[in-house]
Amino acid sequence: MNTIDRKQYPELDRLLWDTQTRFLAEKDALDVYERRWPFVDKTKLTETERLLIQQLANRAGGFLPVRA
Repeated sequence: MNTIDRKQYPELDRLLWDTQTRFLAEKDALDVYERRWPFVDKTKLTETERLLIQQLANRAGGFLPVRA
């Protein structure tokens, strides 16, 4: 997995409200999730998106959401 299509992940797509970039590198996608985690509606995360976040975190060595 080299790039992430934001249109396949509803919460990621919503978090990227300020850009029109469609494809992100894995590192960039994880960075968005980490920095904007307080704005993620966890009740709307699909199982596919949860799996993506877990995979990205595993590859990066962890997931550290920034606290607001």
